[in-house]
Amino acid sequence: MELAALYIYAYLVGSIPTAYIIGRLVRGIDIREHGSGNVGGSNLYYNVGGRWVFPLGVVELFIKGGSPIWIGMWWLDKDTSSFALMGAALIAIAGNNWSCYLRFTGGRGVAVTSGALLALAFWQLLLFIGIAIGGWALFRSSGVWVLISLALLPLWSYLLGAPLAVISFCFGLVALTSLKRLTGNWEPLPDGVPKGQVFFNRLFRDRDFASRDQWMGRMPSQGNEGIG
Repeated sequence: MELAALYIYAYLVGSIPTAYIIGRLVRGIDIREHGSGNVGGSNLYYNVGGRWVFPLGVVELFIKGGSPIWIGMWWLDKDTSSFALMGAALIAIAGNNWSCYLRFTGGRGVAVTSGALLALAFWQLLLFIGIAIGGWALFRSSGVWVLISLALLPLWSYLLGAPLAVISFCFGLVALTSLKRLTGNWEPLPDGVPKGQVFFNRLFRDRDFASRDQWMGRMPSQGNEGIG
């Protein structure tokens, strides 16, 4: 019963749509109708304001990503060798990606994933951030390098001697991220782009179009005036 309660908590807290709530409170907008339409930090930055990314990050990292793991450690006496604890972490990320509060749409889970890694695998988190930021700085393609960084996590975990549960958790991260990217937010495929190209773009670029500007401005009628 205690483990079931932890899993329910993990999903419900992971499902909190932080970017959506900030958009509603700060600008009175539904962030899903602006910019790329994603419920995440990048869209929040462009359509609500850069200063709101910090409170978003705090909630995503420490409450949504970290708290289910810390509760499992302290309340249920689990550690990083526990597959049950890894389940709570993955359920929290799944909650973010498919939120019950937003009709099972949601964000991409990068910040929540980082929070889970902070609680479970600190050195892997540093490698994940370093490779993702370094790749973005060199090639200006964040979606590709986030995926590469995630795909390398099982290898780093193995080389660092992490428990099998943590290695399995890292494989689960790759699977959840790939599934979320491929399904998007259950949106129809865009007209004028071959289906295979759309799925390639979704998986590797984390958007439907090759052009980032086209993706970020796919809802231009909403505009972004008054950003503060």
